[in-house]
Amino acid sequence: MKKIAPAFLFALALSFPALTKAQIPNAGFETWAGGEPVGWVTTNYPGYWVPVTQTANVYSGYSALQGTVIDYYGYLYPPFIYSGFAASQRYATFSGWYTFAPVGGDSLYAWLAMFKSHSPIGYAVFSNKTTMGGYTQFTATVNYVLGGAPDSCAIWIGIAGSGANKGTVHAGSIFAIDDLSLSGTATAVTQQSTQPVAFALNQNFPNPFNPSTLIRYQLAGAGSVKLTVYDILGREVATLVDGMQQRGAHEARFDAGGLSSGVYLYRLQTSGFVQQRKMVLQK
Repeated sequence: MKKIAPAFLFALALSFPALTKAQIPNAGFETWAGGEPVGWVTTNYPGYWVPVTQTANVYSGYSALQGTVIDYYGYLYPPFIYSGFAASQRYATFSGWYTFAPVGGDSLYAWLAMFKSHSPIGYAVFSNKTTMGGYTQFTATVNYVLGGAPDSCAIWIGIAGSGANKGTVHAGSIFAIDDLSLSGTATAVTQQSTQPVAFALNQNFPNPFNPSTLIRYQLAGAGSVKLTVYDILGREVATLVDGMQQRGAHEARFDAGGLSSGVYLYRLQTSGFVQQRKMVLQK
């Protein structure tokens, strides 16, 4: 079985650095620049691996987004896209149109989280591992665990391995997605909880660091969790967590006393969620 490489070499921002749009940016994936969908962060590393591409296989319009698990010199790179944007309405549903051709039990997932002052107040989850040869609509209910209006929203879409194979994706799994949308207004609070309602990997602190730093993350559900550190060449240098964990907030300390200064990448992987960030060791 081939080894999973780090998903990409750039950090994905969960801090919403540019919240300028009131709806999903580039929701039909019609606008691209430099091989990237405008308004989204992807796992592409041009010149090396490009799992996210533009496609003419559309539900509507002239362009959609295609994601493919690719094998690059024995490393597997799953497609992953992320967008954070302003939102002031308690939307009731998150939907879109997709096709999917999985290999080896891989699944397509789409996660949405509503935030208020950077704290999650609502979430929507879609996951499917069944082949969909033609465009099919998914609709996920946004469940709110706290009252009040959100101020921002985040969406994650990608391919993950099945729980049976511990998250290992398979080369050739492919999806297309088009025409994402938010609709309706939710008024009910489904449950009261202080537990996290979305998966999230926080920026380490301190950063830059010497020689140790703390990595915090949140789990929306119990399951198998792996938190791994890589150098900038994609070589694994430490495994901080590898096993079952419960829903909630967690943290792990990384001690880099035996490593040289430079940029390192830490990657959180659970069933249906993968995220990676960048940190700097400065001795």
